[in-house]
Amino acid sequence: MDGFERLAQPRVFEVAHDAAGRIERRVAAGAAGEDLLGACIDDLRATRYLTLTVPAELGGLGGTVLDACVGQERVARALGSAGLAANMHISYVAQSQASGLWQRPMLDRFLRGVIERGYMINNCQAEAEMGSPARGGLPATQATRVEGGWRISGRKQWSTGSRFLTHFAVSATVCAPDMPQHLGQFLVAHATPGVGIDPTWDALAMRESASHDVVFDDVFVPDEDVIRISPAGEAFVPSVEVAPWHGLTISATYTGVAVAARDWVARFAATRKPTNLGKTIGEIPGVRAKLGEIDALLLVSRRLIFDTARDWVDGADRGWLAPQIGLVKYHATNNAVRVTDLALRIAGGVGLSASQPLERCFRDVRSGLIHPPLDDVALDAAAKRALAES
Repeated sequence: MDGFERLAQPRVFEVAHDAAGRIERRVAAGAAGEDLLGACIDDLRATRYLTLTVPAELGGLGGTVLDACVGQERVARALGSAGLAANMHISYVAQSQASGLWQRPMLDRFLRGVIERGYMINNCQAEAEMGSPARGGLPATQATRVEGGWRISGRKQWSTGSRFLTHFAVSATVCAPDMPQHLGQFLVAHATPGVGIDPTWDALAMRESASHDVVFDDVFVPDEDVIRISPAGEAFVPSVEVAPWHGLTISATYTGVAVAARDWVARFAATRKPTNLGKTIGEIPGVRAKLGEIDALLLVSRRLIFDTARDWVDGADRGWLAPQIGLVKYHATNNAVRVTDLALRIAGGVGLSASQPLERCFRDVRSGLIHPPLDDVALDAAAKRALAES
């Protein structure tokens, strides 16, 4: 256990370490594809990792955002797709408690399901036609008022872990005579008739993540599973407590993949001894410079993530910390890309082989650039703050 890992509560890290160890053994045994993710999710359930952000009084681990960042880095080091799927669940569970969107009885009912039944959820908003919901896109998915509830029809994309989730949080445009121009958020059980998975995921990165389209074909959702309905033009301002969830934990996830690349290439450099060289490549100054740069980049990422999370937990001014989170994500994801690029330059052709972990790490970190906030959004927000303060 290194110094950063000690920042988490011991019981939380023990669970994360146990889950990651199981996943690492599956990968080492040659498991691959989406079935590997399904087995990894079984491990996450069995070790109780999926309860990380469920309050202790309900039977969960009661982890803070600092605990979650440490846990996410450890799990993602084992397999990026498993870390990504876990992040979407534990961060949404935390956001749901902080946002004010959910009614408390409904939320407690769902959280008990996480503990007792292994519920796993993702927030399904993205649609091909509307672009990023973070930029104000409105859903084509529709929720039509019927007796006792709603009928939902539509399609969501990039639904990480889709095949193995028990629930989806689904955004939809409301169709009801008394609610013109309203938007809704609905809790939909995967087992509900009309819910289907269209296997569309065929991406460069996170290939095992089962981030397929989810299709909702006239799916009935009872009134008791409505999370929120509000006018489309009404600005919902969630609690500032939502700010670190996803931004910091997704940064930790991709940093974990980069740490895995660093660990592999450091071992490779320490043992690779070409016959024409007569010494390991780790003794070559150019290789050592690249390894040094890798560690420098990872130090920056880990310090930014864990120190920001620790400041948050310790009660620092949230109004000061929250705007920094987009920049933390900007640095962490771009540093992860640079780390894997340097690692590939050290490994050469060996690193391109699908039989080596570096090839997967190199691909997987690229998807970190696509998660919100995108680089231009984070940098523009920083520029606006700088101009306002000048």
